[in-house]
Amino acid sequence: MVTKGSDYYFEPIGLFVEAGETVTFENDSGNHSATAYKQGNGQASVTRVPDGAGAFDSGILSEQGVTFEHTFETTGTYDYFCTPHKSLGMVGRIVVGEPGGSAEGSMPPDGDVPESQTIVDQGAVSYNDFSG
Repeated sequence: MVTKGSDYYFEPIGLFVEAGETVTFENDSGNHSATAYKQGNGQASVTRVPDGAGAFDSGILSEQGVTFEHTFETTGTYDYFCTPHKSLGMVGRIVVGEPGGSAEGSMPPDGDVPESQTIVDQGAVSYNDFSG
């Protein structure tokens, strides 16, 4: 989770993991959260995680280097956002195992992310390499 000038982003913006893997979100700079798009979770008004998947929300992380971990058990596509910077397009996508679920076929309501298959093919997509 990064703030550089007027840019607010997740690095990487797209990540592929297998079911059962734990992802560590680290605050590089600024005040950020990693919050799943699951209706009723934080500011999420839509659900963009696979059916049966639990929501995750780190809360606001304000210290440099502080981390939040989440283990992804359910296969599919997860879109997530930063609560303070959602309106500025700070969104990300994680594909677990294979693409699927309500996030497929469209972009999150607050910004653009790499296509799921691109994430699977590359393993990770850097914010700087994404031209959304």
